[in-house]
Amino acid sequence: MKSMLRYGLTVFTFVSLLHSEAADLYFLRHAQTMANVTREYTEENQRAFSPIGKEQVAGVVEKLAEHEFDIVLVSPAYRTLHTVLPVLHDRGMTAEIWPELYECCWDRETEEEEPQVTRGDRIELDEDTAAFFTFRDDDAMYMLSVDTPARGELMVADAVARLQERFAGTDKRILIVSHYHTSGRIMRSLLGDAAPWRIQPRNAELSHLEEVEDGQWVLRMLNDEPQ
Repeated sequence: MKSMLRYGLTVFTFVSLLHSEAADLYFLRHAQTMANVTREYTEENQRAFSPIGKEQVAGVVEKLAEHEFDIVLVSPAYRTLHTVLPVLHDRGMTAEIWPELYECCWDRETEEEEPQVTRGDRIELDEDTAAFFTFRDDDAMYMLSVDTPARGELMVADAVARLQERFAGTDKRILIVSHYHTSGRIMRSLLGDAAPWRIQPRNAELSHLEEVEDGQWVLRMLNDEPQ
């Protein structure tokens, strides 16, 4: 009887693992901007797509055609909103704005003893795009002040915690449209010791993290290249 019980529990555990739900996170960096080309990070340059960036935006629907997504999360930056906008148009979807996905951590020198992420300006959407974006909650309607490395790392940690809490252990497929530093740090945090030495998301290229049975994450694609 005991051996049969152990056998039954083993089979139950094995079947449960086979049917356990696991999430898929897809990361898409925004299309190339004039700031990426010139290295002059003015507001105007960061809102203007370069000629290559315009081609990337025009091709994003075809690029993602083979992938299905249950939800789209996006940074509130103009360049991320307008990179994913054609996909939302094509699929009749809306994307959820997360200020925690905004770019951070470009400043590596400023030190802060007691960093704290504070609320910034209210996020305003253009009339022609507002119908395709929603805010996660009332707090998500405001930018976050992350102009030091330590504040940026706190924001990334918050983003990771939110992703884990909401999507880990589900069967959801999530598209995350974000930035170079932020996406790289989120992926590295989720992967832990399994993270490659360098993660450098490229403009308009796709990366994929798959959740596995033990709750860990595995890198399946980096910058359009299977891993």
